[in-house]
Amino acid sequence: MDNKRLSGSERLRNILVFFGMFCLVAEGFQFIPLVFIKKNSDIVNNIIAIFFYFAMYGILIWLALTCYQKYGRHSIKQRFSGYEFKTAVVFVGISLIIEFILSFMNITIYNQNISNNQKSIDSIMGQNTVTLILMLFGAIILSPILEELVLRGILMDTVFQPTAKWLPIIVSGGLFSLGHAPGFNIFFILTYFEMGFFMAYVYQKTGNIKANIAMHMMNNFIASIGTIITIIQK
Repeated sequence: MDNKRLSGSERLRNILVFFGMFCLVAEGFQFIPLVFIKKNSDIVNNIIAIFFYFAMYGILIWLALTCYQKYGRHSIKQRFSGYEFKTAVVFVGISLIIEFILSFMNITIYNQNISNNQKSIDSIMGQNTVTLILMLFGAIILSPILEELVLRGILMDTVFQPTAKWLPIIVSGGLFSLGHAPGFNIFFILTYFEMGFFMAYVYQKTGNIKANIAMHMMNNFIASIGTIITIIQK
C-alpha cells in the first residue's frame, strides 16, 4: 500500500479522473441498450442490444479498474480473506436493519416505499424476461464491481490524503446517495447514504476493494429478491 502524500497537482488530476468516472457511472449509459429489447423484436436486434449492454459495462469497468490500478493506493490483487468476508456480512446486516427502520418511517410519514431509482430499475426489469435476467446480472454482479471501483476505490484512494479517516467515508456515502436517490425524500437519501457510508467504512477498515464488492453484491442480491416478488405480483 502506498501511503505517500498527494501533491496539489496529483490531487487535481485525481479529482478530474474521479469526476469523469462518476459522471459516466451516474448517467447509466450501460442501460440504454435494454430499451431496445422488446418481446416481439427481431432476435438479431435483441442480440445486438445484449452485446452493447455487456460491452458498455465492460468498457466502464475496464476504465474504472485502469484508473484504480494506476492511481490507487491499494492492490486489486489482494487475497480476499475470511475475516474480510465476515466483515462484509456483518455490515450488510447492520445496513439492512437501518434500511428497514428508515423504510418503516418512510411508509408511516410519507406513505412511500420505493425510490425513483428503484422504480426505473423495476420498469426496465418488467419489460420482458430477457431484460429481467440482464438487469439482475448487472445489478448483482456488474454494478457492484463498477460502483465500488469508482465510489470507494478511486474516490477514497486518490482524492483524499492517506491520513484522512472520516471525511472520505462521509463524502463517499453522500455521493452514493446522490447517484441513487434523486429528489428530496429524506428517508431515501438517508437509506442510500447509510449503504454508501458502511461500504466506505468497510473499505477504510480492510483496504481491500473485494470486501466492498462482496458487500455490495450481497446487498443488491437481497434487494433483487424483493424486486422480483414485486414484478411477479403485478
